[in-house]
Amino acid sequence: MAEIVSYPDPLPQLATPGERLGWIFNDRNLYLRRYPEPPPPPRRVPAHLYERLMRAERWATKGILISICVGFGLAGLLVCCGGVVSMGSAGSDDDGGGWVYSFLATLVSIGGIGGAVIAGMAPLIARSSIETARQQAQHEYHQAYAAWDGRRRRHDMQQRRKVDAMCEWSAVTPAASTRRVDIIGGTMYGWEAVLTVFGGSLLATRGGMTLVDFTGEALCGELMQLGVTTDRTVQEYRLPSQLAQLDLVGGLKPDELVDCLVEAMYGDAQGPSRADRSQDSMLLRELCGVLAPNLGMARLLAALRVLTDRPVQDALTPQETARLLDLRSGGSRRQMYQQLRRIEALLHPLEVMGAEPGDAGNADLTCLIADSGGRNAQNELLKDLLVQWLARRVLRESAPTGSLVIIGADEVHHRSIEMLSTLCERRGIRLVLFFGHLREESLRTIGGGEVALMRLGNHQEATQAADFIGKGHRFVLSQLTRTLGGNDTHTLADTYSESETEGGSSATSRSALTFSSQRGANWSKTRNWSQTESLAKGTNWSDARSVQRVYEYTVEPQVLQDLPEYAMILVKAEGRCSVVQAVEVDPAIITLPRVSMTPVELEPLPDAVEAVIPASRQPSQVTVSWPQPLAARRTSPHQIAGQVLPGWGAAPANQPQQVYGPQPRRGPWGEPR
Repeated sequence: MAEIVSYPDPLPQLATPGERLGWIFNDRNLYLRRYPEPPPPPRRVPAHLYERLMRAERWATKGILISICVGFGLAGLLVCCGGVVSMGSAGSDDDGGGWVYSFLATLVSIGGIGGAVIAGMAPLIARSSIETARQQAQHEYHQAYAAWDGRRRRHDMQQRRKVDAMCEWSAVTPAASTRRVDIIGGTMYGWEAVLTVFGGSLLATRGGMTLVDFTGEALCGELMQLGVTTDRTVQEYRLPSQLAQLDLVGGLKPDELVDCLVEAMYGDAQGPSRADRSQDSMLLRELCGVLAPNLGMARLLAALRVLTDRPVQDALTPQETARLLDLRSGGSRRQMYQQLRRIEALLHPLEVMGAEPGDAGNADLTCLIADSGGRNAQNELLKDLLVQWLARRVLRESAPTGSLVIIGADEVHHRSIEMLSTLCERRGIRLVLFFGHLREESLRTIGGGEVALMRLGNHQEATQAADFIGKGHRFVLSQLTRTLGGNDTHTLADTYSESETEGGSSATSRSALTFSSQRGANWSKTRNWSQTESLAKGTNWSDARSVQRVYEYTVEPQVLQDLPEYAMILVKAEGRCSVVQAVEVDPAIITLPRVSMTPVELEPLPDAVEAVIPASRQPSQVTVSWPQPLAARRTSPHQIAGQVLPGWGAAPANQPQQVYGPQPRRGPWGEPR
């Protein structure tokens, strides 16, 4: 029975070095090996004792009769002989030895009785010998079985101690060759568990982390508590309510600021043309050229207001106001009025940004959390601006960023995600993206690294995820055909024919000297009789099966729809193979025994013939694909057929096969002897 260990506060244990997405369950009972020695067979009573009993029972009556007859017959003969001797010696004092014959007759009769008794006791003696042999055989069998059972128990105890020393929960880590992890689907509670487990390991392994939460649910609360518990510095910014404390454009050059603002303003919009973007970029560059080097959102908005005939702006000096008015004439400004007001409307929510700048991004854990204000233009602009700010932080080599986490990346443009992925890949930064759904932007970007699939309730998303995991070919039995028929024909025919022929002739001749007369008759009769009988029997059989090649999902979509809240299916690369693992992300797993905080190299499973629970692999891991050579080895159709249907083309079991030459003797189950 596993020992349950009580931890006062298990949360800090998650902040141990080594990246962990979660844990995979390895069934240690699959490594149990059965005792190879078979149990001793029961001892049998020797067969000659039963034969002896049968002979004794068969000859008991005859033996009694023969013994009595022979004994008393000889005794009577001896008595007669003694009487003759006594009569011959009559009148003398000596009886002539008659007493000797009497004594011998007595002995012979006693011997006959003894022989009869022995013949009658022979079956009892034989049964007694059998019972004694049976008891001896049972005693020897019990001794042998007790010795075998003792060896088996010692073997089982050794196996149990061996498997008890194995880890039952092994940590799952992303491959060292990939820098990006995409987590698709799941619930808010599942994401919070992943952040606690994976985020804690990233803090302990890679150092500084920047986390952006676009969900509005503050899912990183437990992770921040973990950082505080483990004496790490934590910064939290609520956006846009704390936008004044965070300057997302601070320290940018004019060109960098313009590119950042234009990308944030247009985002993933499909309507505006390239000309509109170019006009806005040119206008903002002109404004930044006047305001440089002191750039800021408040001063930029003040410059836009000056161009819309509101020249009194406290954020600008009179010289800067005059230079701005000199950029465009009055008529030109009136033509640009709509463009200026549109840019001002987009940037107006960011006016307070950086008013009270803090030291953002220099803590061990920096969390930028979007307020739960729903989707609006301000939040969308701020989201795009945050992505641009993250890209610049990655570009700065001095930024102590070990990992970058974006929660709710569904609405981030795929170009921005690809840019971040490339930057993080080149600089060795772990990028973790959480997508709530598998659609739109996530469909365009999935596969840039390792992919973890959590619960996907929508059937279309589950089907797309199953397609991403892949399919495999296998042969399944599709049809069984068995036909048995026969015919029986019996024909009986009798034929009878009879013919009768009768004829005669007469002749008379006369002459002068002679007279002759001749007369004759003939008769014949023929009779034919025949009987014809024919018997024809025939039997026909057909026993066929067909196999078809099917292309099925490795993981069915229904499985992805029914995943538990704290479970994920990780698609990762191991060497040159693609592997699917079932991962548990519940932080409470660390309170269980036999939990490893690092990956464990699994031993090969025992063969099915010696395993207590036969298995070809651990049930929590499936290899989807193997590397294939560019030039496949050619195989003949017969080899392919042999791989598809073993024994295809062989005669049925009820049909004898022609055997040539001497064949080895085989036992009742077909095994060679």
